[in-house]
Amino acid sequence: MKYNPFCETEIIFATPAQMEARLYSIKRKNIVLVMSETSAERLGFLPFVDRYYKKAEDAGGSLIWIKDINPNPSIRDLQMLLGEIEKLDVDLFISIGGGSAIDMAKALSAFKGYGYEEGLTSSQIKSVISEKKYKNKRFADIVAIPTTSGTGTEVTQWATIWDDVEKVKYSIDDPGLKPKLAIIVPELTVSMPAALTLSTGLDAMCQAVESFWSIHTTPIVQGIAAQSIRIIIDNLRAAVDNPEDLAIRENLSKASVLAGLAFSQTRTTACHSISYPLTLFFGIPHGIAAVITLDAVSKINKGHFPNDRQLFDLFEKYGDIQSFIEYACNSVWDMRLTAFGIEKQDIPRIVDYAFTEGRMDNNPVDLSREDVALILESIL
Repeated sequence: MKYNPFCETEIIFATPAQMEARLYSIKRKNIVLVMSETSAERLGFLPFVDRYYKKAEDAGGSLIWIKDINPNPSIRDLQMLLGEIEKLDVDLFISIGGGSAIDMAKALSAFKGYGYEEGLTSSQIKSVISEKKYKNKRFADIVAIPTTSGTGTEVTQWATIWDDVEKVKYSIDDPGLKPKLAIIVPELTVSMPAALTLSTGLDAMCQAVESFWSIHTTPIVQGIAAQSIRIIIDNLRAAVDNPEDLAIRENLSKASVLAGLAFSQTRTTACHSISYPLTLFFGIPHGIAAVITLDAVSKINKGHFPNDRQLFDLFEKYGDIQSFIEYACNSVWDMRLTAFGIEKQDIPRIVDYAFTEGRMDNNPVDLSREDVALILESIL
């Protein structure tokens, strides 16, 4: 009988010094560090990188630093970065950054495990992903260290890669891609600006809410998701107003991990499915694109999933989900589609790309094209 463990990732909370000590204790020869150069400079990681280069050399191996990480990593990004590491027999990927950096480490691990030939074309890369040719291979271990608090990718088995030419979102998905170790360092999130604090925090809240009502939810998932939502409600706006408060940042980091654990069991639902064309075509940051439909979808789903009253009661202090979102985003994000340049005539194209298999079909209510169009029209 096949069993699916609830969580295979070791999760630790640490100070920056404890994080470095843990990384130094890992005995691997050939290491790929996935971290943007701007993040390394901003967080003061350049001396650490220098020391890690020497550690790898002393072990008779080498370190390759992947330092160009784009938001919403694309097929072309993956193709270029595979070329940087193609000759290295990678033992370990260390990813320090937001969801994009960690997703890229997973994608690179998937292709190294696949055993690709040199110089894969974009078409070949898309074929490997869409046909899941990487499945059940031997992947290099991943250590994930998030510098944001919201994506949850440090405890999940999938990575998102975008085709920015054909406007398609791809998902790389295998249990072997779950990071073996997630080191949560709240200090690394302190420098997030208000807009990023909100977009990642609301992404975590959206993940938690969607896992609560997913057709795959369980009592355990709902308990974890509810705790994540409570923490975000109590701390998200406070983090915007008091960005250097480490206790608040630690709370949001905890909420992010909890949301990741919850939706790793269920996957996301309609809100995330609708979000993909909003990001692809209009550049709306992922967390904002996901949460912008959350209240409208919640009203449709109400009464169609177990313990729904418990979920809505979490937002009772603010009246409803939308009221909390507007409170949290006040003066930072305008949560209407028109604020991102979307007009009514754009809605049919968004609807065309809003039905992602494995996301939309997890929703407790089957949404039609007309339903999605009405949801979008309600938030213009």
